Amino acid sequence: MADDNSCCCGSLLLFLFGLVLIIGGVQRYLLSQKIKNTPTSKVRSAAVGLVELAGKARCKDTILSPISNMRSIYWRVKGEYYQPGKHGGWRDIYNASSSEPFYLEDDTGKMLIEPKEAEVDIPSDFFSEGHLSEGGIMGMFKARLLDQKVLAFLAATPAANQAFRNHSGYNLRITEWFIAEGDPLYVLGSAEPQKGPMSATAHENLIVKKNQTDGIMYVTDSGETKAAEKVAGGIWWMLGLGFIMAAIGLFLLLSSFIQ
Repeated sequence: MADDNSCCCGSLLLFLFGLVLIIGGVQRYLLSQKIKNTPTSKVRSAAVGLVELAGKARCKDTILSPISNMRSIYWRVKGEYYQPGKHGGWRDIYNASSSEPFYLEDDTGKMLIEPKEAEVDIPSDFFSEGHLSEGGIMGMFKARLLDQKVLAFLAATPAANQAFRNHSGYNLRITEWFIAEGDPLYVLGSAEPQKGPMSATAHENLIVKKNQTDGIMYVTDSGETKAAEKVAGGIWWMLGLGFIMAAIGLFLLLSSFIQ
């Protein structure tokens, strides 16, 4: 009886995971179509609703990426440790990102962008792997240390420092992503009226953010063509694998009930 229950649970999980992949693939497909089919607007002519903008990244307030100390409009940091063993692998221990609004500027003006809950698709800018201390026995078998910039970041960031200290016996790695001021910037999101006093310049009254209705807010430092290619890259793999897993899971479930 226990074996039958385990089989049913495994089949159900396989079916549900397949559905998750299918839903994810459909969402990626719809986003890629939005990127391809939404015309790029100039800042000055942007109106309320879904809008696609391309220009340069400009800071609203001074933000420095926490490890590289670069003037940026957006940054993200992820810390991980390596869990050895049969089911081992890299495990997250720290995640942080900026959420301050910034500007996208083109030759007609600049518009405020809110990155909260946005999908920010950019390549990593800094990476370091190693340990917090060399360790070793009698000066031998010393471990590779994390970069000095990482150690400085940890010293200045109590939450990250605690997370890494809690896993000091493991191999650690940290990755930083950022969009520097002046970098190319592409944004697809919903332009909505800002709260507060109105400006005589129409586009200065708008902010691009994630709308809860369509749920689209995509930011990248690539152009429209590359952005569409990135988003579309894993669609068919997700859909294909999802359909296979869901079909197998459903078949096993039905077989267990028939028996």
